[in-house]
Amino acid sequence: MPNDRIGSLKTEVFALNTTDRLKNYFEFEEKNPVIDKIIKLAGDASTRQYFRIFCNDTSFIVALYPESFNALTHPFCDVTKIFFTAKLPVPKIISVSAKYGLMLLEDLGDLRLQDWLTNASPTEQKAAYQEAIELILAIQSATELAIKENSISSQLAFDEAKLAWELDFFYKHYFHSYLQLELSAEKENLLKLELSEIAKELAERPRVLCHRDFHSRNLMFYQGRQYIIDHQDARMGPATYDLASLLRDPYVELNEELIQELYQFFIDKKLSSGTSKQWAEEIKLEFELMTVQRIVKAIGTYAYQTAVVKNMVYQPYIPKAIDTVITAANRLGRFANLCEVLTKY
Repeated sequence: MPNDRIGSLKTEVFALNTTDRLKNYFEFEEKNPVIDKIIKLAGDASTRQYFRIFCNDTSFIVALYPESFNALTHPFCDVTKIFFTAKLPVPKIISVSAKYGLMLLEDLGDLRLQDWLTNASPTEQKAAYQEAIELILAIQSATELAIKENSISSQLAFDEAKLAWELDFFYKHYFHSYLQLELSAEKENLLKLELSEIAKELAERPRVLCHRDFHSRNLMFYQGRQYIIDHQDARMGPATYDLASLLRDPYVELNEELIQELYQFFIDKKLSSGTSKQWAEEIKLEFELMTVQRIVKAIGTYAYQTAVVKNMVYQPYIPKAIDTVITAANRLGRFANLCEVLTKY
């Protein structure tokens, strides 16, 4: 088929409304013309859309992308393969359609860690977070596998450029888009100097495989265990990246005593696997610095979603995130300008 005809078919598919696109996919590619029900699910902060499809007494999750893609090079497919090989719990990819720009995934239900915590006892919460930390450690243990398999995740990293981009995204969208505020040239320079220090120092830390967005909304309870979702952005980064994302998560309220206990659980597990005590001492400062960077980045995302996308779901988490950044910076005794502007505005 000539290339222009292939391009025309793709254009026709993506011109369909989502319901017709899904129905056409099931009829022509799954050879199942009957869909009992389509339910649109709440999405994340990406351009993907999610649907639960019911047909023949079975439900599936469909991840619908705004454009076509190559399954051989798609990050979600690549990282899912690595995680599966490492025996990490992730949803199975049932089928992929480049033509329709979608993936058909195993349905893990709706119970996220964030929601489950509401009715959990302190003992249950602790056990759940220990399980989640075990998953972080398992992801880190898959570092050599990702490198050996030449995974996309092993070729991406939280290098200085990536970290600096995230911090600049925060600056632009928190102060400009969200607050509609212009800092003085002097204050802007001082703040950006601190942000560049954060990026530079974290970029110099040893790297392991990271999920990159490991928190209570990306862990699902299914069949008695936690499953990892939204793992397509996995990349190499500091050992405390996912830990800071989990334990300093603005979506949940964990008391500081539990956080410190869980942090020590992570350290003890690393020590028992042969990590040196010197590393354990160094990692304390990395964890606080990683908390500052990770949650500053989250503030940028919340601000962008609120002010630019007009998605108000994330706005309530901004104050908690700001408090977390200020507290971590104070523990480090650094970043006075960042703390000042976050406190003032």
